[in-house]
Amino acid sequence: MEPMRRPGEVPTGYENWTINETALLAESIVETIVFGVTLQWNIKSVRDFVKAANACKTDEKLPVWLSQPRGQITEQVFKSDVMACLAEVAGGQARENDLAPNTLQQNFNISKRLGHLEDDSFVQSCMAKLDAGSCLAAVFVRHEPAFGIEHVRTSPPLPPNRRVFY
Repeated sequence: MEPMRRPGEVPTGYENWTINETALLAESIVETIVFGVTLQWNIKSVRDFVKAANACKTDEKLPVWLSQPRGQITEQVFKSDVMACLAEVAGGQARENDLAPNTLQQNFNISKRLGHLEDDSFVQSCMAKLDAGSCLAAVFVRHEPAFGIEHVRTSPPLPPNRRVFY
């Protein structure tokens, strides 16, 4: 992608550098990178969240991605439901806490879906009953073939919402 300029204008040094660097990141190279997303669950926070979800007496509707009615949600069901919700936009679910392989676009979609889960009013009402600073899971992104793993550093939601995933 070339920077915008008027027809006939000579590219600046910076624009030439950008054009050359972009050529090095050819589409075929980007397409060969495979991403995985792993959730490392906080056992105490998930237990407290499930307890709050089952005891919740608010008028908040249960999210459509929860498979069990209020009072029957277990820790395993909750984690499985979250992973199934994320798997809808991922390349697949490799293990119970791992989504792989994913393209770059699927990786972005997983991040967006995590934000949607975090913004859900039922999720936020349950999170309000947890200790301050509690989060349900740490999120990590892996990339291959040059194996690497990084903690996802997403922005926190706007107040008054609480962070659910970190």
